[in-house]
Order: sequence, then C-alpha cells, then structure tokens
Amino acid sequence: MRLMPRRLLRLAMAPVFLLPALLFAQTPATNTTTFSSSTDLVLIPTVVDKSGAHVPGLKKSDFILKQDGKSQPIAVFEEVKTTSERLHRFQGEHGIFSNFEPGSGEYHRLSIIVLDLLNTPFSDQANARTGLLKFLSEVANSGEPMCLLALTSGGLKMLHDFTDDPKVLAAALNKAKTNATANNYDPLVDPDHPTDGPLAATLTAMIRGSLESEAQLASLQTKVTASTTVQALQQIAKAFRGLPGRKSLIWASSGFPFSLSPYSSASSELYEPDLVVHNQDEMQSSYDNLWRMMNDAQIAIYSVDLRPANAGTFMSTGGVRPSDLGDPQFDTDALARDKNENTSTTLQTFAENTGGKAFLGGNNLVQSFRQAIQEDSSYYMLGYYVNAKNTRPGWHSVTVSVKMKGAHLRSRNSFLLSTETSATSARQEIQLALNSPLDFTGIPLSVTWTKREPAKDPAKTKVQFDLVMPANFASMDEYDQNHMIVDIVAVAKNEKGDVVADLSQRVDVHLKADGLEQIQSNGMTYRNGLQLPPGEYTVRFAVRDSLGNRTGSVAAPVVVGP
Repeated sequence: MRLMPRRLLRLAMAPVFLLPALLFAQTPATNTTTFSSSTDLVLIPTVVDKSGAHVPGLKKSDFILKQDGKSQPIAVFEEVKTTSERLHRFQGEHGIFSNFEPGSGEYHRLSIIVLDLLNTPFSDQANARTGLLKFLSEVANSGEPMCLLALTSGGLKMLHDFTDDPKVLAAALNKAKTNATANNYDPLVDPDHPTDGPLAATLTAMIRGSLESEAQLASLQTKVTASTTVQALQQIAKAFRGLPGRKSLIWASSGFPFSLSPYSSASSELYEPDLVVHNQDEMQSSYDNLWRMMNDAQIAIYSVDLRPANAGTFMSTGGVRPSDLGDPQFDTDALARDKNENTSTTLQTFAENTGGKAFLGGNNLVQSFRQAIQEDSSYYMLGYYVNAKNTRPGWHSVTVSVKMKGAHLRSRNSFLLSTETSATSARQEIQLALNSPLDFTGIPLSVTWTKREPAKDPAKTKVQFDLVMPANFASMDEYDQNHMIVDIVAVAKNEKGDVVADLSQRVDVHLKADGLEQIQSNGMTYRNGLQLPPGEYTVRFAVRDSLGNRTGSVAAPVVVGP
C-alpha cells in the first residue's frame, strides 16, 4: 500500500545539508500498530515448563513477582502463544522499502542464530558447522522462522534474512567463509631450560619479559574482540526491539573471557599487579548497556558452547609451569584453566541476565539448538510498574516464582535504571544503526524514491525521497510545551562501502495543539534529497526519537544513471 501526503505540518527546523526539508502529516493507514515505551514499566517474558513441556492455563495469582526482594503487584499478565508466520518487510514492492510490516501486532516466533566465528578457534568452527547443518536438516520441515548471522572480525554479517525454509539457511551457511583469526592466546615456552645458575637467571628474565608482552597483547586483543562482540549483540537488540514478544538469540560460540585481564580474580594474587593491563570493570558499562538493550528488546540469549567437551582438561605438554622457573607467577597451565572457567562464566552470565540458558560443554550441539528454539512457542508475559520512590540508578534484581510443584521457570533476573546522557546516546545509537546490516525496528519506517532532477553539480543527480513515520512515532514531553526531539540521518554508500553522500538533521520543536494532533494521529513524512554521481548505492536511513530512546532504520538501494 502506497502512503500519500495529505496535509502540510510546518515545523521550525535547522538547515539540512542538501535542501530545505518539508514535513507534512500523513494519511493514517488502517490497522497501523503503534509502539510506545515507558521507563517505569518492566516487562518480564517468563517460560514455565514441566517435564520439558509448556504449562498452560496459569493465572496471574499463580505467580509471585519481586523486585529487590519485595513483592510487586503484577500489572500486565498474558499467556502468549506465538505464530510461526514469517515477518514481511517491503523490499521494493510498489517502490516501498520498510523495516516493519504495518498492522502486524501478533506475537511472532523469531529465532536468531548467530555463528560466532570471531571468538571460536578455527579448530572448533568445523564442528560448529557440522552441528548447525545437522540441526537445520532435522528441522527442515518445521516451518520455524529463523535467520542466520555471522560474527567476524569485520563485525556482524547477514548470511540470510528470516525464512521458514531451513534448507535455505543451510545453503547460506555452506557459502560462509571460516575465520582463522580467532583470539587464541596460548604462550608456549621450551620447558627444558636450566633452572639454576647465571644462565637460568638470564633465561628467566627473558621469559618473564616475553610472557609479560604476550599477556599485554592478549589482553588488548581480548578487549577488541569483546568490544566487537558487544557491538554486534547491541545491533541485534536494536533490530528486534520494535517487534512485540520474546525472541531467542542462539549464540553459537566458544566465548570470550568475561574479564579482560589475562588473569582471573581467582589467580590474580599469584601475579604482579603491573601485568594486568585491562580488568573487568573497563568493559562492565558496555556489558550493562548490552543486557539493558537485550531486556528492552525481550531477547533471551541461548549460549551454545562450541568448545569440545574436554576443553576443561589441561595437560602440561609445553606450557610454562612454576617448577620450570622456580616462580609461581608463570603457571601457564593455571592461566589456561582460568581462561576456560572465565569463558564459561561469560556464556552463562549473558544467558542468565537475559532469561536464556547456557549449554556448556559442547556435548550435543543439535539438541542445544533444538531446545533453544522451542521455548518461544508459548510463555507468559508479566509486567509491573516501578515504584516512583525506588528509582535508584543501577541494577535491580527481579525474581519470578510460580506456585506449582515440579514446574521449572526461566526469566530475566534484573533490570537497569540508566542515567546515560541523551546527546552521547543519540550519537552512539545512530552510528550503531548506520553500521548495522540489520534494520532497527524501534520506530517503523518506510521510504520511497520519488523523483530525480539535475543537481547544481552537472556530474550529479538530485534523488528525492519521502521518509514516512507513522502515528505516535515520537515521544512528546507535555510538561515542556509538547517538546519533541527527532534526529534524521541518511548515508549513501557505493558498492565498495565508501560514503558518497550524507545528510543529517535534528527536529527540535515545541508543538502547538494542531501540530501535536497531526503527529499523534497521522504521523509525519520527511522529504529531502541526495546528490549522487552515476552508480549503484545503498542508502541507509536512521531516525531516532531522543525523548523515547527509540531508533528505526531502513536501507533502500538506488541506481543513478549517467
């Protein structure tokens, strides 16, 4: 359905890069779904099973919900039964490109599979492919909607968008390249060196310097891979935030150490403090922000450990031992054990903090994948409003229990009240959206290329677009004269990924009564244009509602002739 402009809505605006923008109200579409967010409503998707099967028919009175150990009245309660119907996005039909299907208010069952090639050693990647291919073949006729992503050193890659045909995902997986640059720090030193005398002292000093350098390099490498991993998971959270209901993110990975130090807290006393170049606190805020995003998007992480079952067994076959140097500071076998335990902690913590589950040990990958996609078919949605007197910034524990003997329950265990600054958050989130291969769905968007005309530069063409936002797409501060702040960005890249043209604009206005009614009832269309030389381009549009902390993005290809 093509949306046509109806009535002009004039707003005071800053100049744009390319030409003055026109904003006008939009004729309301039938059955348009409106998403709204509230900082004081905490939603908790809750899986309840008995003997592996969903427990149906429970009532609100069967649940006990607590925040920080204190019982909370349940304000939202629903038994959710999801549909396996595949989500549809307009990808050029009738000239429209969208990040969202208008009128789709159902709870869809969505399984997001991420093959983590960045943190998985090359030796484990073949086993991961085999297990995933076997799983896809077993569910070939299930009709379960799944998408397949890969995490590489270059960031998140889309191998295939959502499909109900797993055979298509298997074909995409077979085409994906392996990554031999996974973070595998394993210092090896000849154990047959002298242990006393002047030569031993010299060798000990050399080995100490070598291990210190390798430890610092390993810590820096771990920080880079951890940051890349966190950014990819953040992009996934933002991509599915606008879709209602619980989603499963199957993270197939060998994981990375939760602490960025080359030494865990358990063994840190064995090593000199000046060797520790990065510690857990350095990334803690990034982890906190990631878990908050996952919880806001109602995404549960299912960590599938790709390490072999004997990964925790270490033999001293070349690693430096305390007896080798007469010094307990260089027990590399202990370092390996610490790294293994630390990595398991990462996989488990990421799962528990989002209401998912960690499958450790790599014993049965097919069974792990299968269990992860089953829990979204039916579950309970619980919600409560945070007491205004208890708005202390930081993490608050949340526990849910059910009055049924023998029932097992899985839900998120906390929520974060954040005090982040909106300006910094806006820049970071827009950049995250522009770099992501996924469309963000916090704000439903659709874009249409409308007309072309000569640009001032005779070597370029002015390509005009209409970017449509539906009713109630932005939050208004009624206590500040209907204040609205919306950032709009468009970036055009060529086939090499180079930025050829861009524009950005902030709409920071106080709406009058008629303007407020137009936005709330009809939405808004942003009209502008880009000046492009001949070629093929992908243009990504991003819109961020600063007051509501929501972002939408959509990509639209365009071809400019000579």
